[in-house]
This record gives sequence, structure tokens and C-alpha cells, in this order.
Amino acid sequence: MTSFEFVFGMISVITSLALTRLLSGCVGLYRHAGHVRFSWRHACWTAMAFMLLLGNWAAFWKMHDVEVWSGLDILMPLLFVGVLYAFCDLVMPEEPRDGQWLDLREYHALQGHRYKTVQLVFSLLALLVIARRADGLGDWFTSSRFALVAAACCVVALVTRRVWLDTAMAIVLVAMAPVFLWMHLQGLAG
Repeated sequence: MTSFEFVFGMISVITSLALTRLLSGCVGLYRHAGHVRFSWRHACWTAMAFMLLLGNWAAFWKMHDVEVWSGLDILMPLLFVGVLYAFCDLVMPEEPRDGQWLDLREYHALQGHRYKTVQLVFSLLALLVIARRADGLGDWFTSSRFALVAAACCVVALVTRRVWLDTAMAIVLVAMAPVFLWMHLQGLAG
């Protein structure tokens, strides 16, 4: 087993756990749909979490040519994916208990700052991970465009008190996510 296979295996396990949390959470919300009040903002954050999770998993494939792995080369991706797991877990509420109502608008209002903060930490970690692999400032900037926009959107979403601006940031993030996902899934083909 190569070092990459070992590290990628760990990344895949953590990614699988996060994916399981997102999918089982969505199924649970659907199962109790009669007692769930839908929120478009929350749906945007959840969809973005799903696409970000898969896109980042696919992005790690670029590291398959790395032959020598330092301790930091192993810990950084694991920390990175661990924070992404936390984001996916926080964005997904627990299923409502029998007869209890779950208002996803209220969940976003009460818990949104938590998953937005973790998403911001994730974006900042992405910038560091990209910097470790970049060949210079220009390469870093080009490779960091998604993380930079995501970090900016998270900061705005965290500090704003305006619902429309919070919604706009969620829309920007969920609009970028399919492009990010598609770019990295294409990398698996080559």
C-alpha cells in the first residue's frame, strides 16, 4: 500500500461518514416532511455541503503522484476533511421527534452561525492547503478562487443582519458548488 492509498483511504472514510450524515439527515427530513417547515436558505447550505464534500474528495486525487509524505502532508488533509465533516454534520439538524415540529428557517437562524463559522474555517484551511502545493502567488491565487469567494461569502453571511444578504450569500455559494464539483470530478477521469 502506498502512502497516498493510506491517506486517501482515511479521507474516503471521513468523506463517507459526512456523506452518510447528509443523506440520512435528508431522508429523515423527508420522512417527517409533514412536521418540517422548509427553508430555501438552509437548503442552499445543505446542497452546497453535499457538492463541496464530493468535490473536495475528488480534488484529493491530484495528490496520487506524491511519493513522499511528511507528517504535515498527512495531517493537513485529515484536518481539512475533519472540518468538512463537522460542517456537514452541523448543517443537518436532528430529525424531529414524534409529533414535534422542525422549522428549518428557525434552525438556520439559531444554528446557522455555527455551520457558517465552520465553513469559514474550512475555506481558510483550503487556502493553506492550496498554498502548500502552489508554485507561486499567481498559481495560489488561480487555484484559490473558489476558497476566496467562499470565505468572503461566509464572512458576509456571518456579520450581516439582513435576511436578503444572507440569502444572497447562500445563493452565490450554491451556484459555485456545481462548477467546483464538476471541475474536480473531471480530474478523476485523467
